[in-house]
Order: sequence, then structure tokens, then C-alpha cells
Amino acid sequence: MFKIPTRLVFSLAALSITSGCTWFDPSMGMGQRVDAQTKTRSIFSLPRFGVGPLASGLPAEEQQCRKRLKRLGVNFEDVPPIRDSAACGIDHPVKVTAFSGGISLKPAATLNCAMAEETARWVEGDLAVAARTRYLVGVREIYNMSSYSCRKIRGTNTWSEHSTGNALDIGAITLDTGRRIDVAKPGFFAFREKGYLQKVRMGACDHFTTVLGPGSDAAHADHFHFDLRRRKSGYRHCD
Repeated sequence: MFKIPTRLVFSLAALSITSGCTWFDPSMGMGQRVDAQTKTRSIFSLPRFGVGPLASGLPAEEQQCRKRLKRLGVNFEDVPPIRDSAACGIDHPVKVTAFSGGISLKPAATLNCAMAEETARWVEGDLAVAARTRYLVGVREIYNMSSYSCRKIRGTNTWSEHSTGNALDIGAITLDTGRRIDVAKPGFFAFREKGYLQKVRMGACDHFTTVLGPGSDAAHADHFHFDLRRRKSGYRHCD
């Protein structure tokens, strides 16, 4: 019987360990992949779409959420866990690039799955519908001003919902015609834009526990802020 030389076996094993073993270093932030030997950032990252070895480790609730995202027509990929500090991170983040109907989200938003799902329902049931009703066209693109971000609420010591991927800031909507509608307060005579923005903002109150925008305070003068903050009282803040 042909035998593989012992020296060759150990050489192959060593090669496998040094070249194939990688790990995720939470200290790098945003779940970037790190080579185990050199600890350098790697350009390679395996997307996770609810199947395969990476997805198999997801809790059942997270797997069900991803199935709902697919049914909603969301274009997304799973990215490695994020842990930037004790207060900042997402255990099972998704990176969303588009919603149903080919509505792109630029730049892509890194969110927890629940926030991604509720945003998709708002886009499909409110944003897109209001555009067809008021402009007779669809929505081409949503401008993402902020998704996951390790920071506190401005002027406070309270961590923002962005720090757990539980919030999304939207600065503008572009229609299929190329017309861009900025969330910042429209001009005095921009009646159609005002009506559209008011409609989608009020619709968001049915989906999110916090809705802020122009008029709420100076920090939200140029964008909508949506989040799924859980309050003990069950209070929902729609402003």
C-alpha cells in the first residue's frame, strides 16, 4: 500500500494552518476580516444569505428575519459581527443595498435585521406608494446619511440607536424621472414636495418607534431619523 511520507503530512498541515485559518477581530470594528498569522485586514469577506456554514450559526429569530427580507424583495448580505466597544456593535448585521422594485439605497446601510425589515416595509408601503400617487412615478434611490455608527446622541451621554444598527437617517429621495427630493425643508411654494415628505414621514410613525425630521430640532433639520428604540413605557415618539 502506498504511504504518504510523514514529513509531507506535517508540511501540508502546517501550510493549511498558516494559509487558511482566519478569524474576526472585534477590535477592528465593522467586522473586518483579519488573517490569523499576520493580523492584517483582508479584502476577502464571505457574504451570508441565510444558507451555508456562516448562516447556520444564526439564531432562529435571525434566520426568520432574513427569510422575511427575501420575501420583501430586499437586496442584502450578511456581514461579520461588529463590536467596536461595549456599547457599540451588532451581533448579526446585514448590509442593505436595495429594496423591492429596484429602489437602491446609497450608500449601503449596515443595520440589524429588524431595522432593515421595518425600513423595507415602510419603503414598500409608504414611500413608493406616495410617489406613485403624487408624482405618478416610482422611486429610484434613497440617500442614506447614516446607519450603524458608534456614537452618542448629540449633546448627551446617551448612546444613539445608531450604535447598535437600530436607526437609519435618510437625506433625500430620487424619483425614476431623476428628480431629487431633499428632506431638508422645501421652499415656500414647493407644495407637492411638502405634501410628499409629510405623507411618508407620517407613514413612518406606523413602523418605527422614533420619527424625527426637519422641525424636530436643529440636529434633524436636513434628514429623517427613524429608529426602533424600545422604551419601557411603550411610548412611540413621532415628531
